[in-house]
Amino acid sequence: MKVETRQTIERQIARKAAEGLIAGGYAVSVYDGEEIALEASTDVKAIMAAMFATDEDYLFAMKPDEAGKMERQGYARFIYGNEGWDVMSDYTTNLESELAGAKAEADKLETRHG
Repeated sequence: MKVETRQTIERQIARKAAEGLIAGGYAVSVYDGEEIALEASTDVKAIMAAMFATDEDYLFAMKPDEAGKMERQGYARFIYGNEGWDVMSDYTTNLESELAGAKAEADKLETRHG
């Protein structure tokens, strides 16, 4: 598979994950393995722009606590450079419904390109 094709697949799945988390009522922080590249955003375009700078990213699902401080509720981990459709390598089970669209997209793309 061409690198460009794999990267397109990875981006499609990441976008679905971000959209699903936002639709589930979460703000999304992007952690690139070294620092928080983006704090608690509901802007898919900004989330996508903050991703893909390193070999892996975490999307942290954030909601405010009782005091209004953003608190991590779960995560999805993305590792780049493998088959593409396996980019979402891990996530917390409490986010399964929010990430269902990303998982379905990964399955569809694996069938098409695998």
